[in-house]
Amino acid sequence: MMITIRDRRPVPELDDRIERLRNLAQDLERIRRGEHPGRRTLAGAPLLEDWSLTTCLEHCLTGTMHGHPTVGDGRKGVTSGLWVFAPALGYARTLSRLYALGRRHDSASSAPR
Repeated sequence: MMITIRDRRPVPELDDRIERLRNLAQDLERIRRGEHPGRRTLAGAPLLEDWSLTTCLEHCLTGTMHGHPTVGDGRKGVTSGLWVFAPALGYARTLSRLYALGRRHDSASSAPR
C-alpha cells in the first residue's frame, strides 16, 4: 500500500486509499459498538471459499529510533507498514504514525569485506 512521493505536488492518487480507509474506519466503529455485519450485508459480500490464514509482506523501515512512544531512544526498531514514503521531503507515514527521516543507512559501509 506504499506510495512514494518525490516532491511537494498534490497526490491525487491517494483519493482511492483515503476512501478505503474511511470505509474501514466506519466498519471498525460499528463493530466496536457490537454492530456486526448481518445476513443481508454478508449476502452482498464476496464469498471466500477454501480459505486459510496467511501473511503478506509489506514495506516498512528499520533504524535507530528517537522519540518513539514505545521504543527507547537509541534502540533499533521496525516500523509498521509504510503508506507514504517521501525521503526527499524527509518523512514517512506508516499505519501507526508519522516519522521524520534522518540520515539513511549506508549499506556499503556495513557490507562484509
